[in-house]
Amino acid sequence: MKKIMVVGIGNLLMQDEGVGVHAINQLAQMSFPQNVEIIDGGTHSYDLVEFFCQADNLIIIDAMKAGGEPGTIYRAPFDELGLKPDENITSLHEMHFVEAMYLVRLLGYDPEVMVFGVEPQNIGLSLDLTPQVAEKVPRLVELVKEEVERLLQ
Repeated sequence: MKKIMVVGIGNLLMQDEGVGVHAINQLAQMSFPQNVEIIDGGTHSYDLVEFFCQADNLIIIDAMKAGGEPGTIYRAPFDELGLKPDENITSLHEMHFVEAMYLVRLLGYDPEVMVFGVEPQNIGLSLDLTPQVAEKVPRLVELVKEEVERLLQ
């Protein structure tokens, strides 16, 4: 049975940057089979390497600046996003999701990765999402749940 991990990434203190964690908190209230793990990844990308190495399928939820209207939901395979690791990192604290995926692949693991991103309106100090992003969270959660169900088939 394949291992599916759904990971919400973001900083709850930085308004729309925390959309992935807000969504994961809602998904954690739902019932999923044992082979589906719901993970609050927060801002701890280095710590996620170990989890990512255990997954057959990863679903990542994060804020994504792609130029759309605030609240726009994006779905794309990780490999099609063209993201490259930052070569100027000087500390593990500067490591992000992209660098974590790079390390996972260097270690010889290659999970299938689908990214759900939400266009932020504002990334500033606040525990609350902006209204434009907050109103999209239920739909985001629904789309992620549908993705999990598709992978379980």
